[in-house]
Formats: sequence, C-alpha cells, structure tokens
Amino acid sequence: MSLVRRICLAVSAGGLALGGTGAAVAQQIGATTLVRNDVSRLKQSQRNSLAEGDTVFRDEAVQTGADSLAKIVFLDQTNLSIGPNARIALNQYVYSEERPAGKVALNLLKGTYRFVTGDLDKKAYEIKTPVATIGVRGTVFDVWTTGTRSVITLVEGEIRVCTRQASPQACLTLDQPGSVVVVTVGGLSPAPRDTAARFGFDGYCGANPGLCTPTRFSEGGGVPTPTAFAALCGR
Repeated sequence: MSLVRRICLAVSAGGLALGGTGAAVAQQIGATTLVRNDVSRLKQSQRNSLAEGDTVFRDEAVQTGADSLAKIVFLDQTNLSIGPNARIALNQYVYSEERPAGKVALNLLKGTYRFVTGDLDKKAYEIKTPVATIGVRGTVFDVWTTGTRSVITLVEGEIRVCTRQASPQACLTLDQPGSVVVVTVGGLSPAPRDTAARFGFDGYCGANPGLCTPTRFSEGGGVPTPTAFAALCGR
C-alpha cells in the first residue's frame, strides 16, 4: 500500500489532527518511512505494531525490538533513525507551515539513534536522554543511551551536551566531526575519537538503504504537511 494511501486511511479513521472542524484529538507529527521487524507504538496501556508509512502522533512512544530498525520523518523534515532495542517518547511537537517557529521535544529513553535536524530554528529542539540534554546547532549526531549512561557522537555540525542535573550542571560543546562525549549520572567527559566508548550509527546504515539518507516530504519519502491532506485524500 502506498504511503499516501496509508495516510488517507488514517485520516478517514479519525487519527490525525488536521486543524479544522471535527479534527481528532491526536496530533499527527510525522510518519515512519522505514520499518524493519518488530516496531511498535505505545500509548498508555495500548501497544500496536507500526508498519512502513504509518503515522506517528504526539504524546506516544515508539519502541523497537531486537534486530529491528525504524526511521521517522517529522513534519518539519527532522529525520530520526532508530536502532534495535530502543524506546523514544514523542513528548512535544509544535509546527505548522504558516507559523514555522515551533518546538520539538524528544526523550531518547534507551537504545541507539541518529538525529538529523529539520527546518525549525535550532533553538526549537530539545533532545533528552535519562542523563543528558542535547542542544542542537544544526547538525547530525548519534546517541547510544541506557538509564545511567549516554554516549553522544557528533557526525556533522555542532551540538552542546549538558548533564540533566541542574546543580552542578556540566556542559560541553562538540564542533568537530567524530567528537565524543560520555555522560553519566556523575557528570560528563570528552572521549578520544578512537576510544572503545565511541558509538556510531553507521553500522546500521550500509545494510539498510534509506535508514540514514535524509528524507524530505517533498521527495515522496514522508508525509505531507497537514494543509496538504485534504487535497491528497480528496477532501
């Protein structure tokens, strides 16, 4: 089934917030463009499988199983690639074509990720792990995280990584590709680029075309913005 057809079926089922009269409560924020094996959405006590082209919503979580991968493309063109045994909470998402200033808050609870920023102002992104916050300056970065330790590797651009505890808070700016910072509940420290602590998402990319290639909605690799749904679905 085509991606557009999946989205139109979701609209018909009342699953998307289109912003008009009769809009559903759930806020559609993007779609999966790649799914491998066991990938699910979690909302309160409900768990449902995700397929390629399915819509994702604000205030739900996405989880991958062993040997499983996923990629989500958000309305602002943010690309998030997700590795095995991962779980992410889609905490906040505010965006529209008419008013592109917005807010993206994602909580990377566990697992491995590659994050590629979209079209929002870089200050709009708030990326958290259980022990770190990541300030985005326009960039690509990889994250491996557990409940007590995060390894963050800069691929391109610049990021500012801080500990989540406010006092005392430690921060470090990464601006050289390949730079690594390790964050724990006790603080943060830079790591040599050739260290065993370094995590890179590249190992998942080669065997899975499209997982790490930036995708834009206008190229047919994601969902259209909300104002385009009516025309696409004949509404």
